[in-house]
Amino acid sequence: MNDTEARFRLSTSTSRPEPDSGAQPQKPLRADAARNRAKILDAAREVFSEYGRDAQMDEIARRAGVGVGTVYRNFPTKQSLAVAIVEQRFDAISDWVAREMLTDPDPWRALERSFQWCAEMQLRDRGYAEIVGTLAGAAPAQHLSGGPLGPSVEQVEGLLGLTAAWVERAKAAGVVRADLKASDMPPLYAALASIVQAGVLDWRRSVEIVLDGLRPRPAR
Repeated sequence: MNDTEARFRLSTSTSRPEPDSGAQPQKPLRADAARNRAKILDAAREVFSEYGRDAQMDEIARRAGVGVGTVYRNFPTKQSLAVAIVEQRFDAISDWVAREMLTDPDPWRALERSFQWCAEMQLRDRGYAEIVGTLAGAAPAQHLSGGPLGPSVEQVEGLLGLTAAWVERAKAAGVVRADLKASDMPPLYAALASIVQAGVLDWRRSVEIVLDGLRPRPAR
């Protein structure tokens, strides 16, 4: 395992507390409750982007069009809201990979599209991404209100599995270097996200450089 892979696995290896074995299974949310939760998450992204750590739950409730009690029933703290939005984003990434990247008959085109999609997602959500970093502090796996601010181990492993499936297709098609591994990919997307969040306008040039490094290497 190289240093990059080790750091990536370290930053995502902290799992959330195991549920009480005697707890009752959670019931699916009613349709109206699910809609309220979605509205709260959308409003929270906006408010966090504007106010940062000073974001108030009553303002989130106002923008979501629900009572502040409804917000607290779903998310007892601002940190729990941050965790939920990070998890929601991670689910969206996994869904995109499964729906778009693995179904594209051209694995190289799928790779190009994935970097563009990643950059555009960061552009849309750059403000909240900065706030997540503020709430998390210096340590990526820091615990906040009983859980780490990041995707669950299951989410990370699921996305790595999808990525591995694409890598095998791409290597079989001969469009990427033969030594490419699924664990090589997350740091590349994270680097692109950092470039976009830093305000670099010509992020496409960075993508071109990364893509050149992923192409098959000439035989020695």
